[in-house]
Amino acid sequence: MKKALLLLICWRVFSCYAQPIDTTSRLAATYFKEAETAAKNQKLWAIDFYGPIMFVDQQSRITYANMPDSAGILKKDGEIYKGFLPKDVMVANTALHWGGRLWSVILWPLPQNHDDRLNLVMHESFHRVQVRLGLPMHNPTAAHLSTLYGRIYFLLELQALRDALSKPVNQRQNDLTSALLFRAKRAALFPRSFGNERLLEMNEGLAEYTGVMLGRPKDSIIQHLYQVIAHAASRQSLIRSAPYITGPIYGYLLYQQNPEWTLKIDSNASFPALTAANYHLQIPADQLDKEVDRRSDQYDGKTIISCEKQKEAIRQKKFNDYVSGFTKQPVLTIKLIPQNFVFDPNNLFDLGEYGTVYPTAQLKDSWGELIVSDNGVLMKDWAVITLMVGEGTSVNGQVITGKGWQISLNHGWKMIKIDELHYKLAK
Repeated sequence: MKKALLLLICWRVFSCYAQPIDTTSRLAATYFKEAETAAKNQKLWAIDFYGPIMFVDQQSRITYANMPDSAGILKKDGEIYKGFLPKDVMVANTALHWGGRLWSVILWPLPQNHDDRLNLVMHESFHRVQVRLGLPMHNPTAAHLSTLYGRIYFLLELQALRDALSKPVNQRQNDLTSALLFRAKRAALFPRSFGNERLLEMNEGLAEYTGVMLGRPKDSIIQHLYQVIAHAASRQSLIRSAPYITGPIYGYLLYQQNPEWTLKIDSNASFPALTAANYHLQIPADQLDKEVDRRSDQYDGKTIISCEKQKEAIRQKKFNDYVSGFTKQPVLTIKLIPQNFVFDPNNLFDLGEYGTVYPTAQLKDSWGELIVSDNGVLMKDWAVITLMVGEGTSVNGQVITGKGWQISLNHGWKMIKIDELHYKLAK
């Protein structure tokens, strides 16, 4: 009895000093197991797909990882590793070099829905391995997808793809030909920026295709793609987010015809060429305008054109407001040096020759850190950014605060007035 009592007392004493495993760590461990299972069963890419993954709470910087870092910041916590990511490391859903590894980073909390969550983790896992697959990361914008006819022919292409998805594999030729004709029409109308669609699709498009294929049950994929198509017209912006739509659609159409298509591509691949080759399509390019006009009625073209013309008036007003704010009002212009830029690909606004407006963003550079929560920052050629400096802009020590944005300057930097309309940063 005394021996049993002594053992009980010892157990209680030691349990008081034992470190309890965070319940969030247990949840993260479950998510890592989901990802590992999906990655180990995949046959899309000839590579070991499961690797370093971090879940990061953007506010607290608490990080949950499936393996340790080289500096020992992440400590063992049950089945995973946990710690605080240094403040100088910018985080987003992306691939990130840190702590001696290349990580797939996903912001915490992850989606509660299992399929959405695993879709996201597999998407970011692709970004971690894509360079090893010979598929470089390209991040341009397809500016023409903000224009009236750029959007019209994009949405017509999606309707043709939807009809193709609804038919047996051997009955898709007509709809796929229509889709590629609508795409060819965009190429003819916008030769300068059209090539960026391919670059984006071979980056984000392949990533989202991977996410869909590895993250969702096979019998739910077509319904998921139908929903993606149905919501495309209501998206705030397409200039950077379009490949999240077309990538999984073309990818799945190719998969149903040739499940191993991803094993044979390189950085020069394109969805139109792959689709034409795998489905044996003959595209009547010499009769492009005639064929596009004839086929548009098959995909509710009149309704699409009418709806997009109504949206165009709203877009044009927003365009004019941005141009006025960035060219006729006081602005702060900053040249970028070693930049680290995080943004939302779903809300970008093309401003033509002036650049691209990022309504929300975070940027770190040699001069400090910029956080944009509203009103937007204008970027030109990834080399210069412009911020509106209106009434109410204030300077408090090393912090500059404007409408919807704030800059925390590094030591020695300050804002200097050039003239009534122009400011710059100087050291």
